[in-house]
Amino acid sequence: MTIDLNHGSGFVPGRAGPTAPSLSERINAQIDGALLEARNAEPRRTYIGASMLGDPCLRRVAYAWRGVPGAPPEGQTLRIFETGHILERLLAEWMERAGFNLLTVDPETGEQFGFTDGPVEGHADGVIVDGPDLGFDYPILWEAKSLNDRSWNELVKFGLRASKEIYYGQVQLYMAYFGFTDCLFSTLNKNTQETRHELIAFNLGKAQRLFDLAFDVVRGLLPPRIAIAPARMCAFCQFNTSCWQES
Repeated sequence: MTIDLNHGSGFVPGRAGPTAPSLSERINAQIDGALLEARNAEPRRTYIGASMLGDPCLRRVAYAWRGVPGAPPEGQTLRIFETGHILERLLAEWMERAGFNLLTVDPETGEQFGFTDGPVEGHADGVIVDGPDLGFDYPILWEAKSLNDRSWNELVKFGLRASKEIYYGQVQLYMAYFGFTDCLFSTLNKNTQETRHELIAFNLGKAQRLFDLAFDVVRGLLPPRIAIAPARMCAFCQFNTSCWQES
């Protein structure tokens, strides 16, 4: 028999009570709260980003366009995003040190290279206008990503097109709109700081299919679910609940 000496407190002699958050947990809560507040203050996009059109789950693209409420991102996810942006800028600096004349800002506008075409908008990481003789022609589109170890190993084993469909589609749209026939896709392994560079050729058919998809989504298309039952990737999707509860 146990005795609750302070009725309603939940305290029982000999039984540990709830553990108070540590200093680290309290500070992290402050950081994550600030990141989430800044994220929520951003205006909702009124376009479909080229960076998401290549998503293997087309239903997720449609939900994002419609503004369907999704689960808010966790603080760690936001930290991962911000860290990735910093690492990609570092990779650009390394490329410049290695002798590549890399432009990350359009000299005509003073802003990041970007395009708008109907419902689609996109911003590329840069253009290499000149550099070492490596067997490809300049100028060439440049795109950079930082990846965790698992994603990095998949990319090394299978290449961009097979391992990262969303990034492959993204660079195809950029090449279509900026008029490039090739893209140098550079990646940084966040765990080991290894770097990898892959030459991606322009695929007009892929770019056209993605652009057609954007117009279909804007017209009201809701693509089918990616699987007949929740797949592994569904567990990490902000629209998980909306998707699987909808008839």
